Amino acid sequence: MPKILLLLLLPLALLSGPAQATYVVGLGTGAMSSNEQEFFEATKNYLEQKFGTNEIQFMQPVSLTHLKKLIEEKKIEYFISSAGFARSLSQDGVRELLIYAPTKKGTDRNELGSVFLTRQEMTVRTLADLKGKRFTSNNPEAFFSHIVPLAEISYAGYDPKKFFSSVSFLNKNPEDLLQALIDGRTDVVALPGCYWETLSAQNKEIREKVNPVLVSSTSPCTSSTRTFPNWTLSSTKNSDAAFTRKLVTALLEMPFSKGTASWSVQMDLSSIDGLFKELKIGHFSDYRPWTLKEMLQKYSFAVLLFAVFLLGLLSLTLFLYLKLKRRSEQLVATLRAKIKTDRAMKEAEARLMALQKISTIDHMSSMIAHELPQPLGAVQAYAEGLLRAQNKQALDSQTLTEMLIKIIFQTKKVEDIVNSVRNYAKERKLKKTPSKVNGTVAEAIQDFRFAFHCDNLAINFFQSNAEPVCSLSPLEFELAIYNLLKNAKEALEAQNVKNPEITLAVNEDKDSCRIAIADNGSKVSDDALQRIQVSMSSRKSAGLGIGLSIVRSIIQNHGGKFSIKRTELGSGITCEITLPLFKAEHSQEIKPDRTIEAHTK
Repeated sequence: MPKILLLLLLPLALLSGPAQATYVVGLGTGAMSSNEQEFFEATKNYLEQKFGTNEIQFMQPVSLTHLKKLIEEKKIEYFISSAGFARSLSQDGVRELLIYAPTKKGTDRNELGSVFLTRQEMTVRTLADLKGKRFTSNNPEAFFSHIVPLAEISYAGYDPKKFFSSVSFLNKNPEDLLQALIDGRTDVVALPGCYWETLSAQNKEIREKVNPVLVSSTSPCTSSTRTFPNWTLSSTKNSDAAFTRKLVTALLEMPFSKGTASWSVQMDLSSIDGLFKELKIGHFSDYRPWTLKEMLQKYSFAVLLFAVFLLGLLSLTLFLYLKLKRRSEQLVATLRAKIKTDRAMKEAEARLMALQKISTIDHMSSMIAHELPQPLGAVQAYAEGLLRAQNKQALDSQTLTEMLIKIIFQTKKVEDIVNSVRNYAKERKLKKTPSKVNGTVAEAIQDFRFAFHCDNLAINFFQSNAEPVCSLSPLEFELAIYNLLKNAKEALEAQNVKNPEITLAVNEDKDSCRIAIADNGSKVSDDALQRIQVSMSSRKSAGLGIGLSIVRSIIQNHGGKFSIKRTELGSGITCEITLPLFKAEHSQEIKPDRTIEAHTK
């Protein structure tokens, strides 16, 4: 039986579905004009028809204090009030949904101001004339009757808490404020401008005994203060999001009522936020501008760090400025010194250019006087040899021919020396050809032996087995070797060295060829060696050092290096020539050499 009863009741339960929620809309009493009252009544009828009284219910208008209590107790989900009242509850979860728009454009009379009202006999020309008077409002939460007038006093630079001699509240209808003013129970009241116009038009006594003061605008309504957004529909934090969307959509589709009023989403509540910030109420109740003293106390450590940083930055800036200034002065002084030095160098170059011609002539003369004796001495030696052979009647045809050939060869050298000097005077480049270094050095040794009697001088020549090849001007290079041999011989003779000896050695490195010419002269002091290295002066007492200077010039013109140092044994001097090797692919152009004995005495 119970099972049968359950089966019978189940379809009925499914048909009935879940219980439908009922949403309550509250309405705060306020100074409404007749058009606003008609619009809100039309809104109530429209929503009840749209959703039904089971889903939405409207409460009777209540005071703002009562309305705030209902919101706190979560007994209503939506309410209609001034925008200022709704904005003051934003911290309690209240959100503005729509704003009352009296016209299609949604701009005219959308923002309203308050008007100060006094008795007709009172004279009020400025806001200061209201100071010390009695002020009455209907409710502390009343936006246009209490909050907006106090904000206007604060904007003018007065303290709203001390401006009036007394502030009282009737907690009744707005009309009762005007009656208290007429009866002399108060001196100043404030009402929304549009509501004052409606009320004064309907009541002759009010129009004759009450006077609006400090009026700053009459459009769209009479106003003594700044204007702020008007009525709004707001939701509480216990409202349903799905129904809120349905409610907003329905109101936006609501047909326009008398006077083309409607609900609009176009709202800007920043002016109300500014008012709350000015009075430090609502969600700005904790707002208070910091003083410099408070900021320093709370952030003393940060301020100290910033001050240290700023001081360090200023010190660094000053240091860099002074350093930059000093550096700039140094650069200017250096620049001036450089300009002075450049000017002196140009003057010196001009003087050197003037002396260069004289120096060149002197050098050419020295070269001729220094180099010509070698081939001329050889010619003389060959001629004297022929004469001795002729006197001894030992001169045969073959000997005569050989000696004449040698004389002709030495004469040709004289001609080459003269041409070389002429080329030097004309600053021509040397004509160099690939030559074997062993043969060129041997040729210079042979010429030296013919020019000088070397009976008491041992000349040791150690050739390189690698047969190094360099790009040489044979005459110039032989002249350099000849000068080094001659200089060594004369130095040994000047030092009276027993068993004089000159050693020549040719060695090849990876990229260069070295020719060393050493003698076994006496030990040379450090000062003497440095003097020879720097000035190319001779070791001979009567020598001018011209030969060494010519040798260095010849070697440098061949792209080589010339140096003078002590021999490894500690006595005598070693002159070393370093020349770059000629490329192997040009070996077919190498000039053939003449060979002599490796060891000659």
